[in-house]
Amino acid sequence: MFSNSTATQKGYWALAAISFFWGTTWIASKWGVQLMPPLQLSAIRQSIAGLCLLLFFFIRNKAIVPNTKELLFHALCGFLLFTLSNGLTTWAVLYVPSFLGALISCLSPFLWICIQFLIYGERVKPIVLLGLTLGFAGMVLLMSAYQSDFQSNSNFIVGVLLCLGAVFSWTGGTLWAMNSKRNTDPFVGAGWQMLFGGLFLFVWSALSRQHIPITSIPLGAWASIMYLVVVGSLFCFICYLFALKTLPMSLVSIYVYINPLVAIAIGVFVLNERFSFTMLLGSIITLTGVYMVKHFTKTATFTE
Repeated sequence: MFSNSTATQKGYWALAAISFFWGTTWIASKWGVQLMPPLQLSAIRQSIAGLCLLLFFFIRNKAIVPNTKELLFHALCGFLLFTLSNGLTTWAVLYVPSFLGALISCLSPFLWICIQFLIYGERVKPIVLLGLTLGFAGMVLLMSAYQSDFQSNSNFIVGVLLCLGAVFSWTGGTLWAMNSKRNTDPFVGAGWQMLFGGLFLFVWSALSRQHIPITSIPLGAWASIMYLVVVGSLFCFICYLFALKTLPMSLVSIYVYINPLVAIAIGVFVLNERFSFTMLLGSIITLTGVYMVKHFTKTATFTE
């Protein structure tokens, strides 16, 4: 048992870990998709991570096999949150800079607010509208730095659209899951969702012919997969849960703003991704808008 002060201190360390290491997963994905098909990479990652989580809870003598109805629920969540969302973002970084994918993923709360307004008629505060406007302006400014890519590189446009599709899938899946009350342990449920998401990704990669023989996957790609599994899915997931138990959610959510900054720094200095003052300014304005929406809206949610 931890004392309150010790637990809080460890919570800060856990928050620091997810703030940094979740930002590095974008670069690990960028590296991996240069060596193997992105959907297959995501399929292997999610399947292994899901199996590891379920094995962990099984060893701890927890009931890990829910009833058929719960399994169907986790299958749908896995499809939306992992097959589509993670599959699309992993595919996207094949065509766009890793930090751009991280920034676009931050737009989930914007879509959340729009859904709450259009479907549920929830009133939007003026300060939140200002945040939405700032976020949109920041993305426009950021995208203006890629004008030549939009005009001459169709793959770049595909990458941006894939990122946006991932945001839609994550937000819709999260909204649906939050409105569905289930009795399954949410942590065990996450394992099932990762596993189902990975299995669906294997089917998708096979149907789209985005796969190579397992024996042909290069060592560098396996290193990327293992990093994403051990650090991105398992270590950071455990740190995230611990941070949520010991720190306020409003504090834990700051990782969302730090992840893109980590992706920018590593992308520029390690992968030599192009960066400019316009991109920096657009990123800062976008993150400011995200912060305002999150700070003044209780229901805003974020991706990993």
